[in-house]
Amino acid sequence: MAIEKTDVVIVGVGAAGGILAAELGKAGMKVIGLERGPRLTTEDFTPHDELRFFQRQDLRPNVKRQPVTWRPNVNSRAEPMPVLNYGNQAGGGSVHYGAVSWRLHEDDFRARSQTIERYGASAIPEDSSLADWPLSYADLEPYYERAEYELGVSGKAGNLQGNKIAGGNVFEAPRRRDYPLPPLRDDQSGVIFRSAAGKLGYHPFPTPRAILSQDYNGRPGCTYCGFCQAFGCHVGAKSSILVTKLPEADATGNFKLVTGAMCYRVNSDNSGRITGVSYYGPGGSDNTIEAELVILSPFIYDNTRLLLLSKTDKFPNGLANSSGQVGKHLTAHMMPNVLVAFDDRYVNVFMGPSAQKHTIDDFDADNFDHGGVGFIRGSQISIGTISVQGGPIGTTTFNPPPGIPRWGAAYRDYLAKYYARQAAMVAQTENLPYPDQTIDLDPNVRDQWGLPAPRLTYDWRRPNELARVEFMMKKMEELGHAMGAVHVWRAPLGPGAPGAHHEGGTRMGSDPKTSVVNRYGQSWDTPNLFILGSSTFPSMSGHNPTLTIEALAYMSADAIVNRYRKNPGPLL
Repeated sequence: MAIEKTDVVIVGVGAAGGILAAELGKAGMKVIGLERGPRLTTEDFTPHDELRFFQRQDLRPNVKRQPVTWRPNVNSRAEPMPVLNYGNQAGGGSVHYGAVSWRLHEDDFRARSQTIERYGASAIPEDSSLADWPLSYADLEPYYERAEYELGVSGKAGNLQGNKIAGGNVFEAPRRRDYPLPPLRDDQSGVIFRSAAGKLGYHPFPTPRAILSQDYNGRPGCTYCGFCQAFGCHVGAKSSILVTKLPEADATGNFKLVTGAMCYRVNSDNSGRITGVSYYGPGGSDNTIEAELVILSPFIYDNTRLLLLSKTDKFPNGLANSSGQVGKHLTAHMMPNVLVAFDDRYVNVFMGPSAQKHTIDDFDADNFDHGGVGFIRGSQISIGTISVQGGPIGTTTFNPPPGIPRWGAAYRDYLAKYYARQAAMVAQTENLPYPDQTIDLDPNVRDQWGLPAPRLTYDWRRPNELARVEFMMKKMEELGHAMGAVHVWRAPLGPGAPGAHHEGGTRMGSDPKTSVVNRYGQSWDTPNLFILGSSTFPSMSGHNPTLTIEALAYMSADAIVNRYRKNPGPLL
């Protein structure tokens, strides 16, 4: 068995791990990063291969070799999920995501307290484990700004130091500075959506994205090619960790990336102190890295699975799990869609970035009065492509309007007329956390390394979530009619499996008895183990999680460099 020694080992070099690698390397710490997939280059994304990237999902885990299973409840048998919505290469999901980059609202960090103050404790479902975060928006705001400026985010401020600005998101929390780059150009779907939303009294704005609207820090601006979500960027305009932080980490001379590395255990000694990790390398080699500091930052399934696999006599239920909270409180966005088609105009949604082109936030978080609606929390509503996965092939993956078959001459005629005349709205409805929504180890399914597959037990179809989805679909239908669409129809809802942007499993908190890590992602049980990423989120927002993952990574890096390194131990 090969053994290496280093100051820090990082498992998973994506949105969080890449930032930690760069920041700790710049501070003089020796860092080894382990990445299960390859390290690609910008040149690897030319040509725009729809078969490879969209149909075969080459930038995501192979569902046969790296399965994840799902069951709606403990009385059902888990089956492999057909698609896995996270990355499988250096840079993680930031390589192929739609790059939507939101800050959370102020009340997202205190959703439980906010709800009780405004509506009373009875408004929270009795079986929900909704909790406040152990930090505030104000705590994270400097790190949000740093992520936006260092990585490159395009958008328009709606709240500068408390001053509301028309045309931006007037519901956003106050920011000290505007975005470093202006928003991307509006396409026709955004123009139509903005006009209709304004007529209805809502507050539309261009969706912020980690895509360069103009040249920035030596990288070129977006070419509006349309091959964005599910694809890597062929010019490097998408501000992925692959083209931003990994080159910074390389330049320090203190960073080594090991690709094709599958970490299977976090190691500890008899006292319970973390000593490093073990991983399978290319060709099946068995390797160990001894490190003073271990940082776990893969996707939430693997964060949870690694902790559960790393059982010892001292930690019989897995690492960082003395609270019994590892694997609990899984959440996801539900993503109900309403589609629209026009007789009198072209929309051409396949042009430009594919995800969430223009947005309203009027019904997100607690931005509206929830009295009498039958649910708490909310959703942003956006317009985008027929298939958020990207690429013209995506049009064929959605149901046509009622009365149009999925095959034959009528379907052909529909596509011929409406291919460039249709769009989809999405309500990114948050899902409250529940303790019985879990990730554990599947006893029946194993991956290519012989490790138990992560198993999700989850069903979003609860009264609070069903009421929220129905409310948002009606709002989208209202918007569709206001846009003048000749066809306005709902896409079918899923069977209860989690949708997009999975969060939870190693939640952060202020109390070691009810959480896994503190606000810095530091394990309550073992101070030299840090767990980062959306697995630490105590609750959701209606917004995409990536910018918050990145801001938290900057905050944790700052704490490690300026506090933990000088005095190893719990960060209070």
